[in-house]
Amino acid sequence: MKASLFTAALMTATFAASGVRAQDAGTFAQWLDADSPKCMSVADLKSVASVIDLTPDQFQFVRALYIATPPVSRSLPPGDRAVMAHAGGATMIALVAGDQTCARFLAPDFILAMLMQVGEGENGAVGEEM
Repeated sequence: MKASLFTAALMTATFAASGVRAQDAGTFAQWLDADSPKCMSVADLKSVASVIDLTPDQFQFVRALYIATPPVSRSLPPGDRAVMAHAGGATMIALVAGDQTCARFLAPDFILAMLMQVGEGENGAVGEEM
């Protein structure tokens, strides 16, 4: 199951990177463009968005997505948990260490749908699309 989750995350990240840009981020643009501070407080995020803690399985899924999204990371991003923040029709996923997030990305609807499936423990049989 974990191998199939990683494969799905890797394939999805390739498409996610090309389809969602910081300029589409609305409220989150201040934390997603090239000039954004590297790290931010989760409290700052909570001041402008609804924030939900993700499950440990969702955290691993998000971490795999983050690593595979161009530019591809050569090391694990900082964080031991993940949150999902929603505001103004956009959703940002953030990896969190302590009260700081130094790794985050905008998530399109198809990523969110897969993230929900992971949270519900759904997995398909070999060769079966979900």
